[in-house]
Order: sequence, then C-alpha cells, then structure tokens
Amino acid sequence: MENASNHSHVVNKTLEAIKRNGFRAIYAKNRKEALQRIIEEIPQEATVGAGDSLTLEEIGVFEELKRRGYRLLWPFDEKVAKEERRKVARKALLADVFLSGSNALTMDGKIVNIDATGNRVAGMIFGPRKAMVVVGVNKIVKNVEEALDRIRKVAAPLNAKRIRKERGWELLPCVEAGKCLDCDAENRICNITAIIEKKPRAIDMVIIIVEEKLGL
Repeated sequence: MENASNHSHVVNKTLEAIKRNGFRAIYAKNRKEALQRIIEEIPQEATVGAGDSLTLEEIGVFEELKRRGYRLLWPFDEKVAKEERRKVARKALLADVFLSGSNALTMDGKIVNIDATGNRVAGMIFGPRKAMVVVGVNKIVKNVEEALDRIRKVAAPLNAKRIRKERGWELLPCVEAGKCLDCDAENRICNITAIIEKKPRAIDMVIIIVEEKLGL
C-alpha cells in the first residue's frame, strides 16, 4: 500500500467488502475524524464497554468518553484495581456499546483476532447492542491467511512486549524470537482465534477504517 492510488484502492475495496458482509462501514481520514465519528455513534446515556486496544488509546477515545461523562467499563482504566479487572470486563459485555480495535481486517471484509482471554472478541459478537471496531490502514491485509500471518509475526510479539512492559507479565518466547512459537506459557496471549465473516445477527456492528497507522 505504498503507492497513493493503490492505497486508496485497497481502502475502497475493503469498505465495499465490509458492506457486502452486512457490517456498517465508516471511513475516517485521520484519528481526529475517527474520534468524532465514534462519539457521534454513542448516545449520551449509553454505557460503554471496551477491550484492550492500543488503537483506541492512540485516538484518545477513553479520555474523551470520560471527559464527556460517559459510564465507561474498561478493564485497564487506571482507576480499576488489578483484582477488579475481570469483573469490569464481564460487565463490559452487557454495555450498550462495545468498542474495540482489531488485529487484522481483510480486503474481503473479514475481522480477524487472536486473544488471550476472549473478552474482546466476545464483546464484538453478542451482548452489547452495538459494537464498533476501529482499524488503522496498517491492519488491512489481503485475506485470512495473511491476517493470521500478520498476527503471529507482527502483532502478537509486539503486544506481548507491550503487555510485559505495562503489566509486568513474564517474558514470552515470541518477544525474543519476533514471531509466534506456539508456546505453553501461563500468560500466553494467543489462546482464542476468532474470524468474523459476516455481521452477527443480534448486534449493530460498525467498522471504522482510519487512514492512519494505528496500533500494532
């Protein structure tokens, strides 16, 4: 996606595929516009749940929601004690709106994630009335095979490194190797693989593509 015209072609093709698969598609030219579109989609009285997402943090979503007085159920909020995180994550699954990033989005409109606990992918498919998945252009790949390859060789090792630094988890083999080694570590972050091919029936699902590099 180095060439500008090719870059635009990839984004447009992905947006079209998302719509064909039943999702609502939103394009944002940058993170400022993405933040505006996200807030527009959330009623003031709504409770908002969220998974772990560097993309949402980089956009400034959590700070803006708190500034506007929303009830935010985000397990990694600095105000949430470590022993309370699991409880908050469960409550987030019944929020009015659930926010998340994604590990990869395919050009044929599939959302691909690999998680440690599963609360992020659970919140995308059932429970909340609306799920919003925000993806930077760096996460767009050709197909599911490329998505899984990207996760195992790029996203997972970088996320494991980030989580170790932020939360003091043990050093996982993928951090040193720079790729997934299918380890058996207690704090392994690749336990659940979820591929959302079409919009789940019971949820309004919105995919926002941001024409910036966001997340890992």
